[in-house]
Amino acid sequence: MSSKPRQDDEIRVLIVDDHPIFRLGVCERINSIGGRVKLSGEASDGLKAFELARTLRPHVILMDLNMPGVSGIEATRKIKASFPEIQILILSASAEASEIGEVLQAGAAGFLLKSVTGPELQEAIFTVMEGGSVLSPSVTRSLLTALSQPTAVPGRLSERELEILSMVSTGATNKFIGKELFLSMRTVETHIHNIFQKLGVSSRTEAVTQAISDGLIKNPKSG
Repeated sequence: MSSKPRQDDEIRVLIVDDHPIFRLGVCERINSIGGRVKLSGEASDGLKAFELARTLRPHVILMDLNMPGVSGIEATRKIKASFPEIQILILSASAEASEIGEVLQAGAAGFLLKSVTGPELQEAIFTVMEGGSVLSPSVTRSLLTALSQPTAVPGRLSERELEILSMVSTGATNKFIGKELFLSMRTVETHIHNIFQKLGVSSRTEAVTQAISDGLIKNPKSG
């Protein structure tokens, strides 16, 4: 069982992201930190992350949010349930309040943007190892903005997911959605997978029907 390292022990870090170039960049930032912080391993999806969490027992996991298959939120929930001593920091390209709240509820110790610098990442790792939590300034602003709204936006979907689902309701393909929103096909597929899971459906038609019924999106046929 992994335990909290002593002051002079190594801090093993596992990186989880489906984009090899980003993983390489984070590896370089970890290596630039040096000292006690050591790279333990890499995973390209949530399922592999759980397997490596079990075999490598890292102290900290740097977890991407949107990945194909098992998402970062699902992986965080599963890892924390089995290995509560492991600290998980989410690294995301965007900061949407609904996603932030969901990953924190899943057990993540912090939420950082992918633009985080080496020194900022080092400070975040040390903070969570001491039992603290970390949020990027823009993440904090996103949460405060959401909390300041007089009424909550209905539904469980993020702004990006609602945007994609609205396009799906018009019959847009994944390729078209990706082109319009400047997203990769893989990212669009991941968002749609997450939408299906959150709404408890298994098809695009079911997702659209459920979202219209819940008042999350407008019926495109109603103008």
